[in-house]
Parts: sequence; structure tokens; C-alpha cells
Amino acid sequence: MDKKVARFSTALQAEHIKKKGTGFYWMSIIFGLVSPLLYFTVMIIERSNAVVSRLPYNYILEFTKGSMLPFANFFFPLMIIIVVSRITQIDHKNGGWQLMETQPVSKFSIFFSKFTLILLAIILAIISFIITSITLAWLFTFIVTIPKAAIMEIPFVEILNIAGRLFVASLFVVALQYVISVLISSFIWTIIIGFFGLLLTAFLMPFDLVPVWYPYQILANVANVPDGSDLGYWLTFTETISFICAFILLYVGYNWYKFKTLTFAFGRPKQIASLVFVLVLFGGLFYWLMQPNQMDNHNRTVISGKIESDIPFQNMYVLDLVVEDTLAVIPIRNGEFNYVVNKHLDSDFYTIAFDEKFRGNIFFGTNDSLYIDSKISYSTKDVKVFGTRLAENKIQKQNEFSWSQAEFYLRENMNLDKPELISDAIYDEWKDAIAKPNTFRTVDNYMPKNDFINRSRNLISTKYLNLWNDLIQKRQALYPNEKTVESKNIKEIKSSLSLTDESLLSDEAYFNYVKSQLISGNKKDVDEGTKALMAISQLEKSAFKDKMLFWQLKKSLEEASSTTERNGLVADYYVNFKDAKYQKRITALGKMFESLAKGKMAPLFEATTIDEKQFSITDLKGKYVLIDVWATWCGPCKIQSPYFEKFAIKYKTENIQFIALSTDQDKLKWYIEAKNKSQTIPQLHLNNPQQFAIDYNVESIPRFILIDPNGNFVNARMPFPSESSFEIILRKALGLPDEL
Repeated sequence: MDKKVARFSTALQAEHIKKKGTGFYWMSIIFGLVSPLLYFTVMIIERSNAVVSRLPYNYILEFTKGSMLPFANFFFPLMIIIVVSRITQIDHKNGGWQLMETQPVSKFSIFFSKFTLILLAIILAIISFIITSITLAWLFTFIVTIPKAAIMEIPFVEILNIAGRLFVASLFVVALQYVISVLISSFIWTIIIGFFGLLLTAFLMPFDLVPVWYPYQILANVANVPDGSDLGYWLTFTETISFICAFILLYVGYNWYKFKTLTFAFGRPKQIASLVFVLVLFGGLFYWLMQPNQMDNHNRTVISGKIESDIPFQNMYVLDLVVEDTLAVIPIRNGEFNYVVNKHLDSDFYTIAFDEKFRGNIFFGTNDSLYIDSKISYSTKDVKVFGTRLAENKIQKQNEFSWSQAEFYLRENMNLDKPELISDAIYDEWKDAIAKPNTFRTVDNYMPKNDFINRSRNLISTKYLNLWNDLIQKRQALYPNEKTVESKNIKEIKSSLSLTDESLLSDEAYFNYVKSQLISGNKKDVDEGTKALMAISQLEKSAFKDKMLFWQLKKSLEEASSTTERNGLVADYYVNFKDAKYQKRITALGKMFESLAKGKMAPLFEATTIDEKQFSITDLKGKYVLIDVWATWCGPCKIQSPYFEKFAIKYKTENIQFIALSTDQDKLKWYIEAKNKSQTIPQLHLNNPQQFAIDYNVESIPRFILIDPNGNFVNARMPFPSESSFEIILRKALGLPDEL
């Protein structure tokens, strides 16, 4: 044993001597510097603080995570390709492999001494990356003022975890490139093969074709999921796979190198037995790791967690998505909450709300145990859901590219004269989508439960059946005398989807499809909403009917044009509800929509100007008032703002005042952005955004509201300024003639 160690040490020393003057280690260090320097430069140009939060966070750690993206995705694997090819090809070029075999060292020592040298280079690159990231994060604080909440202590545990994961994740790439470089004597070809493997990830990624075990993807995942395991493990399952695959490759590569040919390496009984043992042991472990897991049900329905915030919260609410009925009120004490739900809950999406200030949707049902880890400030919101629905709530954050030929035809009104062509496209796409296995895995290899997978498949069917309905409607408009025949393929899609699945009603696409089927035979000359109400009211009383009726009745009440129509809707369909809570809710909604009707007094509200003066809507009595309700975080608001300002300038001589009303929780963010806006429109910040949202039924923004000189509503839900109907309504209210 001592002789083997001595021989290995001798071979390693020889490798160090040969590499002197080649800049081998310096290359590794330089590659470690590049990514943090690029990230630092971009931050300087953007003058960004990387993270804007009032809650404590480690600035050095966040800077390091930001630097990791280009490092793990490109620079680090590129360095591995170059370094490995270089160290092996030097000996190929000079005949060093054969020369060393004449020395008193074993082939094992020769093969693995070079590999050890490469590992040292990898470690140097990682250390260089970490040290540079820490240093530049510290230097950045002298250039840009970072938030007061930023902590500048070095997070040793987290940094060590990142470094360790980078090292283990790189082993597969290193072993693969090393074996290729040992077996192929051409420097150019080894570089080309390695670079092609790296680029292949980028080509396959948009099509979701990159296997989870792909070596370059394993390395990229360290940056894509910098926090690592959701369950507290040091390594994720793909990083463990990297270690296993590296071992198998080194075993095969070493024996191939030792015996020169594949036949001699694995063609004799002893070698075959050894190979079989390795493949069964490590291949079996690989197979076991690749099998996805599913969380087990809990014996109760439990919602617990913690909330870190600079905002005082009293309660967390769990709301039904369809009715917004409060299912649970969970007290928050010292930033923590724990609650057992004793009623049955279908597996579905539910809204969680912290004191009605911050909202988000999560998926769960009966016998699920959830742990909700929340970090909330006025400027940031980060909610992570753990527990038995870990995978389901993570998959919602995945944005997959999905292109549909059938959808394209219908959107562009192409081939409407060839219904069979579009019908076949719908069926083929549906069949492919349904047959496609669920590929989503968490970093710990957990996949969604079967109920969620089935729900996803049902929604796929819903999507394509709605496309079929679009085809029918468009053909009815263009070819009223031609019937669009329903093929057996379309019937197959229809047979896969239940029309009474209550758990799908939280998805509007499913509601619209069921509604279309209920009214398909109604040829009466009435609007679609009335047809839907008539059809739904004929269903047997059930929770499904209650939700369907509530959804449609709410929409019809909102669209009603008079008090008589609104009261008639409530009176006609009130008795059709099985559950009394729907009756109470629909009655309240009727009164609320009535309060926002044309001619009704607009609720008073108070706001603050940029100059810190108090403003009341009564200050503008005698003028028409057009309100743009917006917030700094709202993307659509920023799109509509220039149109709104254009009309403010165009009608500045008329008896109307345009105002921008911010609902921002963070008043400072509003002030900074409002200061940079044109002063054509007064910028106001609501004193009580929550009350305003209740009084004006503001469910989403931007929202545009027109009030007359007497303080009454002209239109509580104006179209967007980018729409032509916006100016038509405005000119009519002002008594101006239509423009030519």
C-alpha cells in the first residue's frame, strides 16, 4: 500500500513539474474571476442594488448567487473543457503517455495523477470565483449605497455549500471530458466535442428536451437553484447523479486506457465480471435516484409557517378562488402561525391573504400539510411553500414555451375553409400533450401528486376543446350555411373531460367550456350571459351548480346596465343556490355593483400630493374627474400611462381633471417614480388603499374611473386609454361631438 501511495505521489509530482510554465493554474484562477467581474460591471452600469428590500438579507450571498449564473452555465464548464484537453493533449503531442509507462509507476498512478491535477484546477477556479465575488460585493458598497437591511457578514455556511455543490456537480463534466481527451489524441476534436456538448444545452432547453442527468445541465442547476435542496440536504439528487456518473466514466475510461482497446478492457471473463458489478451497483443506484418521488398524504389538513416582515400582520386568510369565501382565518402570533383545517377541501388552488394586503395562490387539499415561509415588505414579496404540495406549488413558477399550430390558424383566421385541417391539428396536438409524461421534478426529485397531474391533463383537454369551439364560432360567422362536423377525434377529446368537475372551476377556461356546452342548443335571441344563467339554473342543486351560477351571475351583475336589470337578476336566480352563503354573497355583490352604477355617488377618498398636501375628491367638485389607479410595480399600468397622459394634454382646456392615483404600499417608491413623471397630471398617493379597493371594487389595476362634476359615477370601469372606446365615452360625457 505504501508503495502504491509513493508511486502515485511520484506521478503527481511529475505532473506538477511538467505543468510549470504552462500557466495551467493561472488559467483556472482567471476563469474564476471573469463571471464576478462581468456581474460587477453590469451592476455598476445599471447602478443596481441587486436586491431591494427592507428585510434583512445577506448582500454578499446575493451578489455571489448573481455571479453564479454566467459562471456555472458557461465560463466554468468552458474552463473544464479547455483545461482537461490541454493537460491531456500535451502528453499526446510529446508521446508522454508512452514515455511515462516506461517509468516505475503504475498506469493507475499515471491516469489518476493527471485527473487529480485537473481537480486541483477545478478547486482553484471555484475558490477564485468565491473570493472574487466576496471582494467585489464589498467594493460595490463604496460605489452604490446599498439598502440598510443588507448584511455584509460573510455567510460561511452558505458559501461552503455553494462551493461544495459546484465541485460535485462538475465531476460528471470533468470525467466525461477527461475520458474523451485521453482516448482522442486530437486537441481540436476534444475541444469541439466538449464545446458542442455545452452548446447543446442551449439548443435543447427551449424544447424541454434536456435530460435531468445531462452533465452540463447538472452544473447549470447549481446556479439556477442556488439555495439547493428544499429538504435540507447538502446535495440535490442531480449532484449525486454527477458523482455516480463520474465514477462509472472513470472506471470505463481507466480500463480502456489501461488495456488500450475496448475488447481487451472488457472482453475477458474477469473484466466482464468487474464491469457488470460496477454497472449493476452504480447503475442500479443511478436508476433508483432517477425514479421520481411523490409526497405522502398527511393525517390532517395543516397550514403552518412563518412570516418575516416589517409590516405588522394579524391574520392570514384562506379564500376560495371562485367565490372568495373565507375558508379559514389563521392568527399570526410573533410572526408564526399554525392551523388545522377541519372541513373538507377539494384539491385546488386557494388564495392566501395576509390581512388582505398581500395575496397569492397556492395548491392544496384535504390531508395536506403545508409550511409557508414568507418574506414580505412594502417592496418585495417572497412566499415559499413546502410540505406535501411542494412540487405542485413550484411547478407554477415554470414558464414553458408552448407553440400551437391550431391556435395560430385560428388567431390569424387561416384555413377556416378547411375545418378538417384545423380539427386534425387540434387532435394531434392534444394527443401529444396528453401523452407527454410529466417531466417536472423538484431539486430533490419530487413530482406532483396524481390528482394534480390529472388536473393538468384535464386542463389540456379544456384548452383544445375551446379551440374547437373557436373554430365553430368563426365558421358560423363566415359560412352560416355550412355545418362544422364534429369528427370522432374531437369526440374522443370531449369524452376525456367531465362537465361537472368542481375542482376545475377555479380555472376560467374550464368554466367557459362548460358554459359553451350548456348553451350550445339554445337558439333564442338573447345574450350569452342570459343563456348561461338559464342553462345553469336547470342543473341539479349541487356545489358544482352553486359555483357555476355564482361565477356567471357575478359577471352578469357587473355587466348590467340598470338598477332594474340588476335587481331582476338577483331576484330570478337567488333561489337557485343550494348553499345559503352564495345567496348572501351574491346579494352583497348586487348592492356593491349598484353602488358603482352610473349616476351613483362616488365614495369619498383622501390622498397625499407630492408636496405632502392632503387631497380630497371633493376638492374637484364642479369638474369631471378621470382617475388612473396604478402602482409602481404594475407593468400594464406603465403601458397605459402614456395614452392617459396624451388625453390629459388633449383635453386640458375642457372641464375635466385627469389624476393619477397610486395604491403603492411603499410611499417612497411612489414618490421617486412620481417625481420623474410629467407634471401634466397631478400625482396622488392614497392614504388608505385597502378601503379604496373595497369601496371601488378594485380587483386589479390599472383601473380607470370617470366621475361627473357632481361627484357621481359616469363610468366606474372605463376601457383602457389604448382602446378606441375610451375616448368615445370621454367625449360623450363632456358633450363633445364625435371626431371624424
